[in-house]
Amino acid sequence: DGFGSKWWSLSALKRCLARNGVDVAALWRRVDDLLLRTLIAAEPSVAAAGRQVGTAGGRASCFELLGFDVLIDECLKPWLLEVNLSPSLGADTPLDLKVKSCLLADLLTLVALAPHDRAAARAKERTLRAAAIERL
Repeated sequence: DGFGSKWWSLSALKRCLARNGVDVAALWRRVDDLLLRTLIAAEPSVAAAGRQVGTAGGRASCFELLGFDVLIDECLKPWLLEVNLSPSLGADTPLDLKVKSCLLADLLTLVALAPHDRAAARAKERTLRAAAIERL
């Protein structure tokens, strides 16, 4: 935490705010509310883009990582600056690597991404081909 001057980890920021008397839980509720309202406003566009991509096996087969830039003013009011589609996951510092590695682990857990099993995929492909040949 606190490596360099570019930015802090979220945990370091929360500790600093708490040490300075900020009600971190209340602040985070306001940030959450801002992000939820933003997602609700963008939902029609996101849903339309998802329909264009389609589904695989009856399940949604895509996801998008969004990066929210939020400014917190001196009155502790959060302001949305921008939303980044597919934000950079490059790691220039040890803190970058720590934060983004954890982010990716959480993301892959959320989307329930299973490791690809080549042997099972090939077996399934052979079964499908055999079934298609039998139908001929």
